[in-house]
Amino acid sequence: MDAKLSKYCKDVGALELKRLVEEKLSKISPTMEYVRNLILDVKLLLRILLDDEFELKEEARRDFTCALLYFVETKDSIPDKIPLIGLWDDYKVVRFVKEKHKEEIKRYFESTPHFMANYF
Repeated sequence: MDAKLSKYCKDVGALELKRLVEEKLSKISPTMEYVRNLILDVKLLLRILLDDEFELKEEARRDFTCALLYFVETKDSIPDKIPLIGLWDDYKVVRFVKEKHKEEIKRYFESTPHFMANYF
């Protein structure tokens, strides 16, 4: 999975990444449970990346960025336009990164007061 992820890595500024992710999110209808979970996970990774007060480890920062870039790419392993399954690969990639860095995400939750109020 790391090899698949690395193909989509590139240098991108935080504001540009935010714009790309928000643009992609605006085009997705949360019709299936896995898509709703994908949307929440993408928002979580983006929020952690953009939080200037949190010292995110460099490996996690790179992987979060790459996973979000994979998410915004429409012509990835399974093209997003394919009904029902087009976002499945995006879901698996984002979940892989989330699981890989679960301790870093846990540390974020522990250090960020009132996180849920600002999640959505």
